Amino acid sequence: MLQHLYSRILLVFFVAASLIFLNNTNVSAEVPDQVRVGIVTNNAGSQFRNAGTVTFKIKGEYNLVDLSALPGTDIIGSPTETETWQVYYLPNGIQIYKDGQPVKLTTGPIVLREINHSAGNKVFLKECSVNGTLKIISRWYRGNMEFRSSNDSLVVVNELPLEEYLYGVVPREMSSNWPLEALKAQAVAARTFIAANYNKRIVEGFNVLDTPTDQAYGGASSEGTNATNAVQSTAGQVVTYNGLPISAVYHSTSGGHTENNENTWEGMPLTYLRGKPDPYSTKHGLANWSYTSTTDEIRSKLLNSGTEIGPISSIELEKYTTGRVKNVIIRDINGNTIIKSGKYFGKLFNPNFYTYVNADSFMSNFFEIKTDFDQTSEFIIMDGSGEMKSVSGEGFYGLSADGTVDVLTQNSDTFDILGASETISASKAPSGSVRFEGHGWGHGVGMSQWGAYEMAIQGNNYVDILKFYYSGVEISD
Repeated sequence: MLQHLYSRILLVFFVAASLIFLNNTNVSAEVPDQVRVGIVTNNAGSQFRNAGTVTFKIKGEYNLVDLSALPGTDIIGSPTETETWQVYYLPNGIQIYKDGQPVKLTTGPIVLREINHSAGNKVFLKECSVNGTLKIISRWYRGNMEFRSSNDSLVVVNELPLEEYLYGVVPREMSSNWPLEALKAQAVAARTFIAANYNKRIVEGFNVLDTPTDQAYGGASSEGTNATNAVQSTAGQVVTYNGLPISAVYHSTSGGHTENNENTWEGMPLTYLRGKPDPYSTKHGLANWSYTSTTDEIRSKLLNSGTEIGPISSIELEKYTTGRVKNVIIRDINGNTIIKSGKYFGKLFNPNFYTYVNADSFMSNFFEIKTDFDQTSEFIIMDGSGEMKSVSGEGFYGLSADGTVDVLTQNSDTFDILGASETISASKAPSGSVRFEGHGWGHGVGMSQWGAYEMAIQGNNYVDILKFYYSGVEISD
């Protein structure tokens, strides 16, 4: 079941890294009626971007309208369910085809607009091409679909009622089979996210992306009955603090302790995003994970990322009071020290904590380090009187294979020991495995989705869940 959920739940632990309204500036508790979602864009956060063509079909009743001339009522055609349409980007505009035949060249934009809003109306985005490579989209969407050219490619925006947008968000963030109260909490959090971030991407011509960069949205193709019920039963409700919608960020699982917002992103501490012990997030999902590495792999990862470092002699962790790693302090045998944030260090092994999703991967910056090697660069020698002594490799001289004297802490990884019958090569730095034992998946701020799951199982309702994870808040209609 867990693997199934991992493949379906596009959890938004990146979401809040780019939130504009962490301080709730210029927002009100009013919930917008409509939302514009970037489906195909030229934003790096999009799954489908820089497209040259897009293919679509429809169900229901639509007009394809040319908006290039006011008042935007030039009807290009009224697609039927048996027709396949394509939109091509051209340097001087966009070209529309129907069943392979050219229909119109226009500067655009054009919009596939519902004649009357209906649950039976849906747009199917079949595929798009990126630099000649076909990318399968294969999703149905409610509402209208706008096509326009921007920055040498096509942009496709889905405009629909906010509540229907949430039908396609909640089951991408939680399985529709989860307890209803957990799904309600997710619905309210997702609605609050839109209320607080409505103008986040307005300069791009839409409100939010359809990916975990903002909120995962799968259109009508991802809808589920329980998730839709959760949206409908909480219609219009948002989480507020001092009367304003909060930045209702959420993540997969805290692993046992949530995090303060300022420890994760730049900004002032927010009263409602305080870290706290989270016993509900210790049983499910990636509450616990481990990753085994070596000093050689760690050094290689650092070198590949552009950080110069010699053979590693020690690794230390600097932690926040919540338990997550603020900094990883790494020293090499030459006396150099580098400091990397816990997030940066972990993503060396699992980019964005998302490339590999399992309990054997590096999944967060909430971890301990275990080693099976002595982290002191010391060597045992026998002096002229026959006495054994432990000496540090720091500034220690040895005899190299060609008979010259060399400082043991120079850049090479090894030094040579001249024995009675042979020369032995020895490593200057400790070696062996390094085991990272961690907790949780995601940034850890705000609501833990697996924690919400456990709270619901224990009989808590969605208000209990939201008020546990967001301190001092109210649920407003």
